[in-house]
Amino acid sequence: MNCRKIIKLISDYIDREIEEVKREMIEEHIKICKKCESILNTTEKTIKLSKVIYKNKKVPKRLEKILYYQIRIRYKK
Repeated sequence: MNCRKIIKLISDYIDREIEEVKREMIEEHIKICKKCESILNTTEKTIKLSKVIYKNKKVPKRLEKILYYQIRIRYKK
């Protein structure tokens, strides 16, 4: 699996919404690829920090939808 595919799957990997075979492939790749390892670690830290910072705050539904679709468009490429 190449870096591009790994990066597309990182969110599902973190959320544990990925098949075991793909999970294992990602883990093997991350062992040898510092770039993807860094992206994974940064994404996980960002999620943890966001949860702490925004623990009691709600994102407006409209903004949530806009962000969701922007992310999908950007990473669909």
